Amino acid sequence: MTPQASAGRLLPGSLYASLFVPDFPVAVLCKGGGKPRPSVAAWGQAPNRFVYAADALARRCGVREGMALAAAQARCGTADATRALRVFERDAATERRMQRRLLELAENATPRFEDVSPGVLALDFAGLREPYAAAERLAAGAARVGLQANVGVSRNRFVAMCAARTQRGVTHVYPGQEAGFLRALPVDALPLNAKETETLARWGVRLVGELERLPPAQLAERFGERGARMARLARGRGDSLLSAYQPPLQLELGQDFDWEVGELDPLVLAIAGLLDKLCLQMQGLDRAAARLSIRLQLVGGGAFERVIALPAPLSDARVLLKLARIDLSAHPPSKAVEGVRVSAEPVERRRVQESLFEPSLPNSEELAVTLVRLDSLVGNGRFGVPVVPDTHRPGAAAVQAFRAHERVATQRGTGSRPRPAQEATNGGALSARQVVSERSEGARATPLRSALVFRCFRPSKQADVTLRADRPVHIDAPDVHGAVTACAGPWHVSGEWWTPDGWQYQEWDIEVQGRLYRAGCERATGAWFLAGEYD
Repeated sequence: MTPQASAGRLLPGSLYASLFVPDFPVAVLCKGGGKPRPSVAAWGQAPNRFVYAADALARRCGVREGMALAAAQARCGTADATRALRVFERDAATERRMQRRLLELAENATPRFEDVSPGVLALDFAGLREPYAAAERLAAGAARVGLQANVGVSRNRFVAMCAARTQRGVTHVYPGQEAGFLRALPVDALPLNAKETETLARWGVRLVGELERLPPAQLAERFGERGARMARLARGRGDSLLSAYQPPLQLELGQDFDWEVGELDPLVLAIAGLLDKLCLQMQGLDRAAARLSIRLQLVGGGAFERVIALPAPLSDARVLLKLARIDLSAHPPSKAVEGVRVSAEPVERRRVQESLFEPSLPNSEELAVTLVRLDSLVGNGRFGVPVVPDTHRPGAAAVQAFRAHERVATQRGTGSRPRPAQEATNGGALSARQVVSERSEGARATPLRSALVFRCFRPSKQADVTLRADRPVHIDAPDVHGAVTACAGPWHVSGEWWTPDGWQYQEWDIEVQGRLYRAGCERATGAWFLAGEYD
């Protein structure tokens, strides 16, 4: 078998190039000269911050993606105290902007290219008059935007990507050299996971050529389908199909006025014409709008923008116009308008299969109008689907935007009642003072005949509390006034101390006028409140 045949099936006249920016999330943040230093892009909130990406210098010090940032800083300090770790905050917006710059470079080089992943592009150089000069221009263009990129060129797409990942600068793998080039590469140049690389290392397999000599049947027997894929990759038989890049749809129309528009009706009339054209475009593309944006150019400069999130994709111009009118009526611009632009976020049209045994979903158009009216009535963020937030903060609650495709699961039947957040038990004849005394003395509970239910106050009632020997003796709150005849506590409650919204307070059970309440005190501010009442 010839070397060219062993490198996989090649299309006649095929030629591929690959652009690779090493450690792309860090590279887009490291701008400027100076002495190179180990650098990482971190994410999370202190102290729970982790390494999102690391450059080559940091990896030489033992830093790995997903490692705690404190451990990464300690490793770099141990390796070389004079080269402390440089930490950047991961910037997804900058990554997207630089990726668009790379896509523009690829578009100037060839009409067919693929957006593989952030910092990685594949290009079809077949038919170019000077493909090798185009590769040089591609690397030089990346350098002009501040990125040091590697470029690989080969008749095999997979080989070109391996060359860009493993070789610095511009590398050309000429016809007939593909198999020899792959054999000299380390195994980690292949797209393998950490467990597979570790297993091959235990077998003594360090190079792709050593992996190529292993029987494919035995690799498939050991690793399954992944083993068969490893054997194909070692022989250069990676996927040679290029998925051409399709720019995202830009559905936006605008109109400039010859006069200042200060009334709602003429503004809505102009928006109606734009929405008619926009919906015709979406219907021709078999798309619908998931989000509608209206941007108004105000007189004297400035802009006013409203974004309407839709519960289901819509493409009916009449319904969208009604939504825009309701929203602008509730949130009018502060000045007269001299221009308007309407844009839509296109998504696939909604196709729903109704069930014979479940209630029908609400009509999308009527639901969208209802939600926009609720937004104009009570304000954004004050209605939606109740959700349990990811926190241990007592009494925390939140809502999220309603989506028509989401069904809210409800429990039917009269099973066991929900367990209250706080619950105290007593015998039917025990008083509130006896309950407090038993809790404060740590007495063991005996079989009880009833439960004392805790009823939360939403929101909590602000209170003024008088202390004596650091214990509450008098409270003044809405509907609760008087001396504290018995109390138990305090119980210290805290959480999320690593975030700006951390909380820490004390809790007391107090008896006032024969009633039992739960009182709390914020440690940071010293403010008291009543959290609820035992019923």
